[in-house]
Amino acid sequence: MIDEILCTVAPAKTRIALIDDGRVAELFIELAARPGIVGNIYLGRATRVLRGMEAAFIDLGEERTGFLGLGGTREQEGAEAPQGLRVCEGEDIMVQVLRAPQGGKAAGLSVNPALPGRYLVYTPKQAGIMLSRRLPDEAERARLTTVMEAVMEETGHAEDGFILRTAASGAGGKELTKDAAYLRRSWAEIEDRAAKAKAPALLFADLDPVSRVLRDRAGAGMRRIRIDDGAAFAAAERFCQRFAPEIASLLDHYTGEEPLFSLHGVEEAIEAVLAPKVELACGGHLAIETTQALTAIDVNTGRHVGGSSQAQTILDVNLEAATEIARQVRLRNIAGLIVIDFVHMDLVAHQARVLEALNGALADDPAFVRSTGISELGLVELSRRRGREPLRETLTTDCEGCSGSGRVASPHAVAARIMRAVQRQGKRRPQGAVRVVAAPKVIDALKGEAGASVKRLQASLGRAISLTPDPGYGPEQYDIVLD
Repeated sequence: MIDEILCTVAPAKTRIALIDDGRVAELFIELAARPGIVGNIYLGRATRVLRGMEAAFIDLGEERTGFLGLGGTREQEGAEAPQGLRVCEGEDIMVQVLRAPQGGKAAGLSVNPALPGRYLVYTPKQAGIMLSRRLPDEAERARLTTVMEAVMEETGHAEDGFILRTAASGAGGKELTKDAAYLRRSWAEIEDRAAKAKAPALLFADLDPVSRVLRDRAGAGMRRIRIDDGAAFAAAERFCQRFAPEIASLLDHYTGEEPLFSLHGVEEAIEAVLAPKVELACGGHLAIETTQALTAIDVNTGRHVGGSSQAQTILDVNLEAATEIARQVRLRNIAGLIVIDFVHMDLVAHQARVLEALNGALADDPAFVRSTGISELGLVELSRRRGREPLRETLTTDCEGCSGSGRVASPHAVAARIMRAVQRQGKRRPQGAVRVVAAPKVIDALKGEAGASVKRLQASLGRAISLTPDPGYGPEQYDIVLD
């Protein structure tokens, strides 16, 4: 359970940390230069329709087009559509962004809008009452369904569609009626804008980051909501007065001299969240690597040798890893397919305990979809819903030296590359000396391991090759100067 929310607002970015038992459980970072578009509703225009892929690309008026699945088979990608939806190139269509653009993938779109309120989500094109899976108490689920049915009957909107959110637990008819009326008014305004707009056009933008987190994450049992910016604090007060009076007393305008995130150790957590290796208290560690297709998490025993037996040692590491994996996935906002390689366990009872610990730790994650059991190869697969972009997309960029691969050629490989280039260029211009400028380690490789080959190349070309180290050069950067 989240017990504290910390919000620090600056002109360039807004950062929000959710604290659970003194540790950072979730981070939201939105850059002013790149505001989030998840939840926004647009009147878009279809620019390309790919019948063979059952997909369309929609111009939203943003930097990149969005992706709309047309066959109803792409729900796992956050871009679903009713079965058999027909879209023609040049046609205007109302869509909502479900998934932020990530890497080379376009934003995921849906034609079934969902407007979130404090207690409800309004689904104007999908009738019926649905409930959040995070409302586990059957008696409360039944009570809320009965109350919502009465609300819809009394207001004459029995054919509407609503999802009862987790925050609706304990809410009565008055609160639900107020929330439903607000959402219906919002939808009517969106439809009115759509009728007057010329595509592409933004019809609805979600709340500012602080208000959005208060709406979606603040709840009963919280201790405090600290905000270090006066304007953001005033906006949060207005939001609470209108939509969430029960949490208004938790708001705290922080005015201390020490930065809010530094005071609570959040800056260190942000630095750690970018590391591929996560140390476990028991001495083991996790290795986390994300590719375009999936994220792989490898569990290692490391220095842990404290169990009474090998099986117990492995169980201890896997149990701690299961809890930490759930935290890291949520903290880093890793989505899509996640494959976990736990340390191999022979005992079925131990496997069951680790799976139970993993699923229990994932239960509070709003984006968690499902997990599999342990496969014959000893792997566990998780599926996590895509939404806002992962933190690695927000906080990092592709390395110019390695073009985003995460690795660069070794000095020896670069040295061999240079020798081939010298040979080609030397044959084109057969006269004069050759000077090679490269990083010091590459020059060392040319003088050391490749020294004999350089001498043979000089003899073959009949010209001298001078080697000049330059600390300013990158690991794969070099210049060949023909004098």
